[in-house]
Amino acid sequence: MENQFNHSVIYQYLNRHLLPGIIIAGFFMIVLSMTGCTPENDPLGTGTPDTTEVVTFPDFFTANEDFFITRINGVPNVDPEAFRLEITGLVDTPRSYSLQELSGLSLVSVPLTFECISNGPNAGKLGTAVWKGFRLYDLLVSLGLDSSATGVKYTCADGYFASNTLEQVKDENVIGALYMNDTTLPPEQGFPMRMLSPGYYGVKQPMWVTGIEVSGQPLTDYWEDRGWSVSAKMVVNSKIFFPEYGSSVATGDTLFVGGAAYGGTRIAGVQVTTDNGSTWNDAEIVQSIDADHVWVFWEAKLLPTMAGNLRLYARAIDIYGETQPQADTNYLDGSNTWPYVSVEVVE
Repeated sequence: MENQFNHSVIYQYLNRHLLPGIIIAGFFMIVLSMTGCTPENDPLGTGTPDTTEVVTFPDFFTANEDFFITRINGVPNVDPEAFRLEITGLVDTPRSYSLQELSGLSLVSVPLTFECISNGPNAGKLGTAVWKGFRLYDLLVSLGLDSSATGVKYTCADGYFASNTLEQVKDENVIGALYMNDTTLPPEQGFPMRMLSPGYYGVKQPMWVTGIEVSGQPLTDYWEDRGWSVSAKMVVNSKIFFPEYGSSVATGDTLFVGGAAYGGTRIAGVQVTTDNGSTWNDAEIVQSIDADHVWVFWEAKLLPTMAGNLRLYARAIDIYGETQPQADTNYLDGSNTWPYVSVEVVE
């Protein structure tokens, strides 16, 4: 797995080339503020269409400096020499690990796409990276798991806390990530250690983790205490990268529409509509890798024949036949409303 995702493979890719009126944009701005999904060098996921001038596919694996940032406070200044991961609770041999000791464990590389739970349709709180770290379940087993253990709680240097059931830790291959895209985990992404729960939203990917408590009691998360359904898995979803919102195309010219689809376990297909879902055009999957919980890039070619405003919607379908809904109003467990862009067709 590690050889499959070396530096040269990760960064060589193709470089070619609203939310309907049920929820107002201002609401999503409040949501983003509440959940700490405030971007740096990235457009706000406000629920309005993303109008940034993206007209080609981005890199398939998001560069570290471009990966979205979520936090409840400032970036903690963690001294790598003094850092210790404390594992306590229902294990036979509780102990602490230095960063050097964690780096010496058996490490695995895991490609993973995830988004902020409050990410609006077509918004920017989404990314894909290759994370490298240790399997938490294997580490806990090596310390002697008590038979009464049912879950783990993570405490973080910034005051955040999150949890996993022991079943999730085992079955979802939760890892303690020390590296991101072949480099040491950046401070903005949780250095020295971040927990990664494949298939879940960003609320289940806590950063700056300093403690793991194994428990036999029910556990809650920081955002669960504030009303969010943090145990919800990411559902099938899509995003449109291009054409640029508000751009124009001449009648008879080919209109290229491209984006990403993700959520569920794997994506089976993507469709595009120009008539609000009455008819659909199948898109082509133009880039993917053989891994669960990783986005695919798709592209469709349309031929507009009438002048006027053209609104393009996309929807994705996963391998289990789950189809992205036109409007998802239950935002507290993540929203997967159809994304759209509008273009002007001219004579």
